[in-house]
Amino acid sequence: MINKIKLVIWGLGRHANKRILPAIENSKSVQLLGIYTRNQTFGKEEAKKRDCIYYFSIDEMLSDPNVQAVFLCTPTGLHFSQGKSVLQAGKHLWCEKPITTSFKYSHELIELAKKNQLFVGEAFMYKYHLQFIKLKNIVENLKFGKLKRLICRFSIPTLNQPGFRTNPALGASALLDLGSYTFSLANEFFKGQPTFELAEYSKDNKDIDQNGFCVIGFQGGAKAILEWSYNSCYINQAELWFEKGTITTENIFSKSDDYCPILRLRMVRGDTKDEKLVPENSYVKMLDHFSHCTAELSMNGYEEILATSKLISAFAKQVRMREIFWQ
Repeated sequence: MINKIKLVIWGLGRHANKRILPAIENSKSVQLLGIYTRNQTFGKEEAKKRDCIYYFSIDEMLSDPNVQAVFLCTPTGLHFSQGKSVLQAGKHLWCEKPITTSFKYSHELIELAKKNQLFVGEAFMYKYHLQFIKLKNIVENLKFGKLKRLICRFSIPTLNQPGFRTNPALGASALLDLGSYTFSLANEFFKGQPTFELAEYSKDNKDIDQNGFCVIGFQGGAKAILEWSYNSCYINQAELWFEKGTITTENIFSKSDDYCPILRLRMVRGDTKDEKLVPENSYVKMLDHFSHCTAELSMNGYEEILATSKLISAFAKQVRMREIFWQ
């Protein structure tokens, strides 16, 4: 019988209710031990519905010896201080992406995790879906030759309830919210020292960045062309150009549980072929991966987290974005 990781959810926004809590219910490796949210009425109702503990304070939650891991489902701007308190309490940290607002803060959390021999999981859920795993294998086994270009776009329309996305104090940022996915994907496919050949962004009257675009050069002439935006049409796609063909796929990052991804292959002579994949719940697979790492500490993912954080901060510094993002 599998010993389930006893997990607490910190923060109960729409994302936690729509994605994380249902995934926990469907995971065979996680037990929802409890919930903490500032809204006591809502928190107690959810805890009763899910037959778990409602913690009335952060101290009560972090001092509970039965808690093994805490999943931060709070706004990005709060991740550093909250994540630090989780690790200082001796709990494993599972955290919504990105882990912090800057490389400096990410590095500090990782060093604390190393010191306390704790796992840190950054919730880029797309990496656990077969859609991404297939693409990663094609890149690594050189099936179509070397990867020469990654063209990746992620944008969303204007939202009726934007939540933290309009509050600078909570880490509102198209770069951190949407752009982080594209930088994560580039970091997965390319290695070596990156160079920004082009980088630009725009912001609103609250100094919140609304969109961005960059061209990153890697060794051997490979390039990542990344674009992200708030208040645009919905785009969520990746196109990979190899020496001997291309692959295009939609909904590479966010997708519904019943979505069947398609990899559209275009060969050297222009003929195309579609490979249809089976639907999967990437959140359940991510939780199972985090649980394994938490239990065994066999894979920590520290370097991967830091590499993506460093790339995001490098862009922010390149375009002179406000200091919190790159100091």
